[in-house]
Amino acid sequence: MDSSKPSRPANHLLSKAVPAFVAVLLLSACGSNSQNSSPSNPPVSSAPSESAVPIIDDLQDYAFYFTSETAQGFRLVREVHQVSKVENDLGDDKGFNSLVMLVDGQLPPFDGDHRTLWNNGTKVNSVSVVEGIATVDLSLGRISLGAESEQRAIDQMVWTLIENDPTVTSVKFTIDGLVSESLAGHVDFSQVFTLAPSYEVLASVWIDLLDRSDVSNPVSITGSACTFEANVAWELTKGGDVVSSGATTAATACPDRSDWSIDLGELAPGNYVLKVSDTSAEDGSLIFEDTKAFTVTN
Repeated sequence: MDSSKPSRPANHLLSKAVPAFVAVLLLSACGSNSQNSSPSNPPVSSAPSESAVPIIDDLQDYAFYFTSETAQGFRLVREVHQVSKVENDLGDDKGFNSLVMLVDGQLPPFDGDHRTLWNNGTKVNSVSVVEGIATVDLSLGRISLGAESEQRAIDQMVWTLIENDPTVTSVKFTIDGLVSESLAGHVDFSQVFTLAPSYEVLASVWIDLLDRSDVSNPVSITGSACTFEANVAWELTKGGDVVSSGATTAATACPDRSDWSIDLGELAPGNYVLKVSDTSAEDGSLIFEDTKAFTVTN
């Protein structure tokens, strides 16, 4: 978990006032005996001040896929960030924007248990989409990844792009305009990538809420899971003490991924931590757990 909170942008004001003063000196001449006439009061014109013009911000939800360690290896986890178009200097292409922010490390994960395999100097040059196939052109930074990490780094981009641009169904990559056989020496980077089955790529359970969010009563927490018999165990703590615990079920069991929810009801104001977990049906060992801190404000 991370101690930072989602930031909220403030409106910016742009104001400009341009005063102008024009002085006119009148000269008169008569015949061969010219004399300077005494100057008259110069007329002054001033341009009206422009009123402050507010810049209207556009806040949009972006889904980013980061990685986390599980008993099944590195898996992707999802975070939805509310992003300021003005503060991040974004255009209108959400797919391109999402990859720029992911790969450049412009928006790191809120949860300290999540990490990105990018933010290594790699740049996204362009994203073009033709008949559902996106071509992403990159300029690579310092890439040093093992086989599993290389695949998950590619998955980060593919899952992030497809979720933020629903017109995209598959993704291929070029490096500085050229097709490359490999990103880091392990995965065929020249192929066209599609979404692999979620149970092969995503963590088995997670909480939708961003870490250290503010919530109000009555408290309801949602998430998604792909678990045996759709089971999701949960535990709520406050100051290290267990407040309540139980189990809920997702809409469907694995191999399908589906949503779940927990209604915690009216909670006293204060700081809480919710933990959800997935355990092995064979021996009860922990496969993955996700924890999120939140504050009840009323």
